[in-house]
Amino acid sequence: MSDVKILKSIDITSYTIMGTGIGVLFSVLASIILLVAIGILNAQSIGIVAYIIPTLIVGTIMCSIYNRFAEGYLYNWLTKRMNPITFELKDGKEITKISTVPTALIASITTILVILLCAVSIFIVPIILSSIVQTLMFSGQTVMAFALYQVAAVIMQPSVIAMIIVGSFIITFVFTLIATYIYNLLGSKGKGIVLDLSKDSEMTSLNSINPLSLVIVLTVISLVFNIILAIISLVSGGDAYQALGNIVGGLINGVIGGGLLAIFYNFLATKLGKLKIELIDN
Repeated sequence: MSDVKILKSIDITSYTIMGTGIGVLFSVLASIILLVAIGILNAQSIGIVAYIIPTLIVGTIMCSIYNRFAEGYLYNWLTKRMNPITFELKDGKEITKISTVPTALIASITTILVILLCAVSIFIVPIILSSIVQTLMFSGQTVMAFALYQVAAVIMQPSVIAMIIVGSFIITFVFTLIATYIYNLLGSKGKGIVLDLSKDSEMTSLNSINPLSLVIVLTVISLVFNIILAIISLVSGGDAYQALGNIVGGLINGVIGGGLLAIFYNFLATKLGKLKIELIDN
């Protein structure tokens, strides 16, 4: 039996805490992989990475808190002015269908986040950049420090920022639309994401996510996206081996990313508290 649910609101506190926690775990894992990789390729550069890693983790915490809080707040604000996200829930646990256009529009709030982030970055980026550049200069990596400074100078140009904002809206809307369509195809075949939900007063708590169901969904969506990008690349004269590598890489990212996301959530739900959302019947 399927029930249509409306995602009326998100508990901002639990969303921010959980999103930040997951972001930190991913940054720590990425830092470990980076440290091992640098150690294998060039053991003398391990000291540089050891200096940069704390900055990356702290930066992840700052950005995650800002992004998750803004996303939750903007979702709650936008759903009062436009159609919220709706989905079909089978047997109270499996999401079999997600609204397409409303979901794509809501997801495009990231465009607003980009605008806000660009404004905030005027104050934050120079601080973080200065810390990393000084670390590189201190360790004798003058060329790398200068290259990083040049890249940051290009990114902070008004024309580049404008392109990022416009591109963010278009790409987010189109890709979310495609992703929800693919998801609905999977959901109709019984391959939707399986959740463990429970009522908590007027809110609904997300107790856990079934890792396998999330891996299947993210892997298929990632694979389709990378096939589309590979075709575009080949039509534009790109290298066939590189296109194939991107497809394989997308497949691997879907499997690993989906599995880790579910594992991290299930672990943190017992430590930091569960994500709470307000669901109402349609």
